Amino acid sequence: MSRPPGTVVVVIDLHMHSTVSDGTDGPGELARLVVAAGLSAASLTDHDSIGGHAAFAEVLAGSGVEFVPGCEISCLHAPSGLSAHVLCYFLGPDTSPLHETLAVLRTDRATRNTQLLERLGELGFDQVSAEQIEDRAGKPLVEAGRPHFAESVLASYPGRFATVNEVFSRLLARGQPAYIPKAHVTVGQASREAAASGAVAVIAHPIITFCPLRDGVPWSIDEQREHLDEIFAGLAADGVVGAEAYYSRHSPEQIAMVVELCERHDLVPTGGSDYHGSIKPDLGVGVGIVANKGTSSELRVPDSALAALKARRPQSTAR
Repeated sequence: MSRPPGTVVVVIDLHMHSTVSDGTDGPGELARLVVAAGLSAASLTDHDSIGGHAAFAEVLAGSGVEFVPGCEISCLHAPSGLSAHVLCYFLGPDTSPLHETLAVLRTDRATRNTQLLERLGELGFDQVSAEQIEDRAGKPLVEAGRPHFAESVLASYPGRFATVNEVFSRLLARGQPAYIPKAHVTVGQASREAAASGAVAVIAHPIITFCPLRDGVPWSIDEQREHLDEIFAGLAADGVVGAEAYYSRHSPEQIAMVVELCERHDLVPTGGSDYHGSIKPDLGVGVGIVANKGTSSELRVPDSALAALKARRPQSTAR
């Protein structure tokens, strides 16, 4: 039976991570979860890398699940000075401007990880070792993610921190003692390079990024709407084509608000779980927050989102 246009169903997940970046499931294992979840389309969006695409796509081949090649890039949002994540979709395997930028960012990660380990030692966290981080990451130190550092600190210093999130907020986050600045491309640069590479750029989790807690207090929905209205205008001018509205940690009211703003600024409202495996154990592939499964708050991504993104691809490369 066909569905009315725009029907919201749980068939698409355009935001997830594997062991290639900071997830805990290998690309093939993650693809099997996608198939088991009954999705019709999925995107692997590892940070700064498409290294897991081949294994992910191999498992999906013949399953009926459409593979949407993607990645997530940490960018500088120049007007606010904030770090913003840009999801790029339809990035092919061939050399392109965006691939060149990803290579630069991976080199920066290697340098930054070495500096972070040294900084932790200087701060008295010398029980954290490269070997320990590599065991947790399942890959060399230069390829590990900050969550692996946080897990190692938590395990090495029981009682100092209650959770991985606390390690981040007190030690690893921007402005904290062990923070090591990363190389950034701007949102505009990422958007332009995506277009030149046959891809499209979407802003990830805009509320988390642009409306962070103030002294532990969340913004009101009206404050979020007013602020994001201005932000989205700038993003659209920078070449961003969409924004993540249907996101695991957005409330139904926030989803409706972001969808409204997307319509106002001619952006595609997209969505995904931001699944990371055991690092974010409360999230499930295709359902968002696992505790919300079967309720009105379960993640439900419109099946029209993917078609709308495809329509925004540069005409010379769209298929």
